[in-house]
Amino acid sequence: MLVAYKFKVVVIGDPTVGKTSLMLKYTEKKFKDLYIPTVGVQVSVKQVPIKIGKEKKLVDLNIWDIAGHVKFQHIRKIFYEGAQAFLCLYDCTNEATFEGVSYWIDDIRKAVGNPFGILIGNKIDLEHERVISEDKGREKAASFLLEFIETSAKTGKNVNEVFEKLTKQLVEECDG
Repeated sequence: MLVAYKFKVVVIGDPTVGKTSLMLKYTEKKFKDLYIPTVGVQVSVKQVPIKIGKEKKLVDLNIWDIAGHVKFQHIRKIFYEGAQAFLCLYDCTNEATFEGVSYWIDDIRKAVGNPFGILIGNKIDLEHERVISEDKGREKAASFLLEFIETSAKTGKNVNEVFEKLTKQLVEECDG
């Protein structure tokens, strides 16, 4: 099978929302409980088979996990260049990370225009600690004209679905 498409996707959000964990769960089917901050950027490539009509093709997803710490804000724009899509995460147990969503979406849009994006409420496995409802997440996503999904990088709930939705949308935009 030949690679038919190559897309750059950036994963953005405040520190500790689970960006690296989401990427690791998707690309390697692993989860680490230990928090280790990303320094600068971490890039993973995943080949995704996709059916287009009756044909199967491969999509190369270049997934860039962008550091969320403030000290990296000046170099982020370099990492954003060429991105065709983004995943913006918040932690559904942390109100401050939810409030930070506006900053991240403005930041990516200033750098690369208006790429396809999905707002992700992560850590739904911590239901007893939840402070952001699914409805509140959907409202925020709608206010930015984004898709929305909740995930758990720990259990893997909806992780594959995020990347399937993202890949299908990118291919449709490319073919459309």
